[in-house]
Amino acid sequence: MENGILMKFITFWAFMIGVAVFGRIFGFLDDTRHSVIILVAAALIFVVWELGRSKARQRREEQEYEEQQRSISKGSGKRNKR
Repeated sequence: MENGILMKFITFWAFMIGVAVFGRIFGFLDDTRHSVIILVAAALIFVVWELGRSKARQRREEQEYEEQQRSISKGSGKRNKR
């Protein structure tokens, strides 16, 4: 569920609303031009962050798969002699 498109959509808008609220509180979003720049920058930061997390998750899964394949191939070649 955490990787679904609906969850990413909700997370994105929660992040953007948070940026807007804190920007308004701290006075960064007083001017329309500054507001647009800050919100676009925040959207880009979110997208880059999510892409990085996705790539890291994919790399971790590939490493786990390779380790499983290595352990399977190592275990099948050795037999105890009695």
